[in-house]
Amino acid sequence: MHTRMVGLRTGALLVAASGFVVGCSEESPAPANDSVASVGATNTTSPMAGVTGAGGMATSSAGSMGTTGTGTTATGSSTATASGSVSDASAVTGSTSVGGSGTETSTATGTTGGVVPSGDLFTVEAELASDVDPNAPGTVGIVTWSVELGSVDSATIEFGLDTTYGTAAPVDLTAEGFRTLLLGMKPSSTYHFRVVAMAGGTTYVSDDYSIDTGPPTDSVELGGFTIHDEAAHERGFIVASYWQGSGSSVAFIIDADGEIVWWYDSGANGIARARMSADGKNMWLITPNNMGGPLQRVSMDTLDAQTYGEVVGSHDITPVSGATMAFLEYGENDCDSIFEIDPSGTTQEVFESDDFLSGMCHGNALRYSQAEDVYTFSDVQQDILVVNRQGGVEWRISEILEGGIDAYGGRQHGHHLLDESIVVFANGWDGQNNSVAVEYDLAGQELWRYDAGEYSANLGDVQRLPGGNTLVTFSNASIVHEVDPQKNIVMEFDGGGSRIGYTLWRETLYGSPPDILQ
Repeated sequence: MHTRMVGLRTGALLVAASGFVVGCSEESPAPANDSVASVGATNTTSPMAGVTGAGGMATSSAGSMGTTGTGTTATGSSTATASGSVSDASAVTGSTSVGGSGTETSTATGTTGGVVPSGDLFTVEAELASDVDPNAPGTVGIVTWSVELGSVDSATIEFGLDTTYGTAAPVDLTAEGFRTLLLGMKPSSTYHFRVVAMAGGTTYVSDDYSIDTGPPTDSVELGGFTIHDEAAHERGFIVASYWQGSGSSVAFIIDADGEIVWWYDSGANGIARARMSADGKNMWLITPNNMGGPLQRVSMDTLDAQTYGEVVGSHDITPVSGATMAFLEYGENDCDSIFEIDPSGTTQEVFESDDFLSGMCHGNALRYSQAEDVYTFSDVQQDILVVNRQGGVEWRISEILEGGIDAYGGRQHGHHLLDESIVVFANGWDGQNNSVAVEYDLAGQELWRYDAGEYSANLGDVQRLPGGNTLVTFSNASIVHEVDPQKNIVMEFDGGGSRIGYTLWRETLYGSPPDILQ
């Protein structure tokens, strides 16, 4: 069969696993006598760079003006590499390719248990955030798609380093083009993905596609990352920042292997906390400056950023629900307050600490519990208050500890309220230059203490992980430990001397973080 290639240039290809090739790079041209046909060409103003697919069907390459292909039937399925090479596999029937600029539809047949491989119904486009803005991470994928169904009840995009996928990105069905981000991908890697849509009790599955991520960032780096016990290490992501030192303008996310998989250079002079919203759509940043400063928000593709210049916040910020965040407000003349804010910039005061604290006040850490619908508010040398969203104090840690907060040295920052206990980062244990993580039950009895011999006069954080480990951040010492209940270090990383802000572990980069659900 004669093969004709139209409008394709050398580069990465968008490919669907369907059984034949419609586009190849110059290094691996389409065979002249295989079951392949390509006709026609269309223009596009948005070339899809770095997008490849596994399975032998491509419609466009990076920088191409687009190619439209119409179908043919092939026997013998195939897999494709980034260069478009093909290897034969088992038989598959039915295939159609239509579109350019990374748009792909294809046909597959067969049903199993209510799951229908339905490539012919899907049209899929994908690109990297860095294709839109070179300053954006090349590890964030942007997928838009449509499906020829009357309606869709729910959908996800499954993705991973191979066709077992492993991660599911939920699709917002109200978003234009069902636009969905692929988050947490490693740099310089090939990821597979497919769309899974549910409608009327049937699950429809697109073909497999793949996308090549961009290089790692050079805007921020770790000094080191070591897993001491892989079996005990709770795999997930750590949202981090540096509040002082090299890279202190960059919010970043580390994966379970120590690779930086997301980053955003805010231009700020230090970031005390970077926090994703509960709906997973935005990252919020707050300054460590004791005079306060504006909040910053950036979408997770980093393509939409906003600075809230009328807001004066400092030290800490937490997700509440949906897009709503809460932060420590420093702009009033009295003691620091808890304010809530949404992406429009609308704010509401929730708690005024001046009514409950005296003398020199300094709010320095904040968390929210959805289960209890309360905030925990730390004032560095006075107390940790448990506050409801009506502004009332339900209890305070000084009331349950014999000797008040002097029981742990009289100074704290990060803390984590659990169902039956509270974990505190005590900056000066026993009044000394030694910082510990200490846990008390709600009657004030000490349950657990971790002493690594490290000291941080500023910040410092703790988080109890879902599996029982504890993440302890010694900010000024530039080191983070993940320790098991027996106080063994199972993972550690350091900031190369940069002082680390508050940190947050999360299993996935979608949905609410675990600390507000506990």
